[in-house]
Amino acid sequence: MLRPTLRALLLLAHLPLSAALAQSVAQRTPNLSTLWTPAQGVVQFNFTHRFDMSDAPLRKITNTPSFQVATRVAGPVSVGFVYGSNSDLVPAYPNEWEWFVRASLFSQESSPLDASFQAGWNVAAESLDAELSTARDFGPLRILVAGRAFHHAFFEDSARYALAGGAAFRVLPWLSIAADYASMINRAASEHPAWGAGLQLSIPSTPHSISIHASNVGTGTLEGASRGTHTRWGFEYTVPITLRRYAPARAPRPVVTEPDELDSRATAGHPDTVVVTIRNFSFMRQKITINAGDVVTWRNGDPVDHLVVFDGFESTAIEPGHEWSHRFTTSGTFTYHCKPHPFMNAEIRVREAKP
Repeated sequence: MLRPTLRALLLLAHLPLSAALAQSVAQRTPNLSTLWTPAQGVVQFNFTHRFDMSDAPLRKITNTPSFQVATRVAGPVSVGFVYGSNSDLVPAYPNEWEWFVRASLFSQESSPLDASFQAGWNVAAESLDAELSTARDFGPLRILVAGRAFHHAFFEDSARYALAGGAAFRVLPWLSIAADYASMINRAASEHPAWGAGLQLSIPSTPHSISIHASNVGTGTLEGASRGTHTRWGFEYTVPITLRRYAPARAPRPVVTEPDELDSRATAGHPDTVVVTIRNFSFMRQKITINAGDVVTWRNGDPVDHLVVFDGFESTAIEPGHEWSHRFTTSGTFTYHCKPHPFMNAEIRVREAKP
């Protein structure tokens, strides 16, 4: 009974977690998020709201809202901040800020691991904090490990360190079960390890995702996620804001007579197939040149449907992880866009096939 069940789960989760949109919570756990690097031209806004209840007889509900904002500035480097409006990291200092710089070191597209490094300043603790994060996918299972360092931890200590780890298991293409655990090294008897566990969901046909979870930490700063207090219940909602959606349309570039590079590798009588990947709400190859008779395949790496629209014809809905192909038989310049997301546009130039 166990083998068929596992086989069914693997079939449902056939895509690796790293193929999802970079900021989807399906890639991670409630308290491990520093492997996230926003795409170029995207401002990432993550809203977290956690609640706890006091003991009887009052049973007062207290909420702990916080959010993270980040954007990429150059290459693999992004900048941002985490804000907690009701933090318990430092006594009598509820408004906790952490300003950070984060760099994606490498990914599983070209190496065995995903890895990132983050350094930042925690205003409440007056501490320079850093984290080195790594992750690896094993089919539907994603393992995350992190090491943290704080030069003035919790506004009361000298330099201290913490270790954290977690896992996310995708049981459906849009649903993962995740948990994490973190502990200060040489933890005092009065200090508690930090933990989180919940359901991580990608919302179909949208760039958004939501985590419904329990945790014993209040904020997503490095120090806040390293020492636990009391159990809270809550959610996190992710909102990637694609700036190109609001930019005015630009006039198309003039078409050159002879391209510098031919994307097609076809020879006479042997048509070629050129792949255009869709990722982070962008056609990754926005201008390609092929020979007449070649095939272009659009491969969807986003967690939402896309629709490729030309003047006179269009694709069917390309679902996440699927692809659609079209053979170009006549020469000319063909511009296209995505119907649900018109800010996504690109161009194909078709040359006369050489005899």
